[in-house]
Amino acid sequence: MRSTFKILFYINRQKTKADGKTAIFCRVTIDGRSAVMITGEECLPTEWNSRQGITGEKRINQRLAAFRELVEKTYAEMLTKDGVVSAELLKNRLQGVAAAPTTLLAMSEAELQSVKACIGRSRSEGTYRNHTYSDKMLREWMESKGRKDMPIDAVTDGMFEEFRFYLKKKRFTAKTVNRDLCWLSRLMYRAVSKRIIRYNPFEGAIYEKVERKIRFLQKSDVAKLMALKVNDREAEQARQLFLFSCFTGLAIVDMERLKFSHIQTAADGRRYIRKERQKTKVESVVPLHPIAETILNRLREEEEQAVKEKDGDLVFPRDCSRSVMNNKLSTVGLACGIRQRLSFHMARHTFGTLSLSAGIPIESIAKMMGHTSITSTQIYAQVTDKKISEDMDRLIQKQQAASE
Repeated sequence: MRSTFKILFYINRQKTKADGKTAIFCRVTIDGRSAVMITGEECLPTEWNSRQGITGEKRINQRLAAFRELVEKTYAEMLTKDGVVSAELLKNRLQGVAAAPTTLLAMSEAELQSVKACIGRSRSEGTYRNHTYSDKMLREWMESKGRKDMPIDAVTDGMFEEFRFYLKKKRFTAKTVNRDLCWLSRLMYRAVSKRIIRYNPFEGAIYEKVERKIRFLQKSDVAKLMALKVNDREAEQARQLFLFSCFTGLAIVDMERLKFSHIQTAADGRRYIRKERQKTKVESVVPLHPIAETILNRLREEEEQAVKEKDGDLVFPRDCSRSVMNNKLSTVGLACGIRQRLSFHMARHTFGTLSLSAGIPIESIAKMMGHTSITSTQIYAQVTDKKISEDMDRLIQKQQAASE
């Protein structure tokens, strides 16, 4: 007979610390017997939702979800291996497995595994991959100091600048430097939550100033891509993906997962794409541009049967990797005489700038692009305004030269 197994997160509202917060506990019940564990997380009693077992803070909820997954995984492993498991045995196993590391690189490894466990739910593979790069830089920096690791409580505020200097010597961009510095600070915040240290020594640190620049194509360059004839099958698919993104605003990861079932018809007969973005989980609703419709119709005519049989109704099924597609896209750009190196994200930026230039309201563009906040969309307004200003300056210069 299979044992009954339940997990409950709860707080004791009567026991609060000086800052008003209270600890979050995890009660595991197996066959009617319970064991209580400390999760290492805290929250304000007013923010706790006892029905759902969550707080009002997203990051804490994500860590609680990772904790729950660890408990469930350990329970399943013990049940498979030993055939029987009790609440106390599970607690003892977890306290051994999930003991908080007390050194910097050990904490980095533990945090990395925590992110990996959340892939597909609250984290993407891309996020995990970026964190692995930050972990690698942290280890290389520690090695350059002649150390294998160091206690977390020995980390000082000056090490933030040391790590920054090490990263800048490698000629990383400001964005990459900030990413790796954020990872170091994140480890300190985690150490605080585990009560290894009292405060984050990097709490007031200043990060690199990043100037946001977006790359996009003009209408004339998009027209060149549309007119180009390509014989190579993979290069042609890269061209179609890029153009499809230029007229729909879909990111490459969303186009890879796009199915014909995501394309719907409204009551007025207009066709549109309705799909949840992979990155933000926000639904994007994009009316189909005639050019995007043409690409879809061509794909349906040429590969409809193959798509359904092989890839479950995918619009853009392919056999090559993302890196191969990027290289093919770069080749396509060179063939068109486009000076900028093409990337699939450039196509998404092209959609944003062209849509705004066409007079589409910024709120509608935000909805089509699946942005979580309209501030993400406003960058296109800044770019459009800057271009208008530059065009006007060039016009004035020409008029002055003609009058002279």
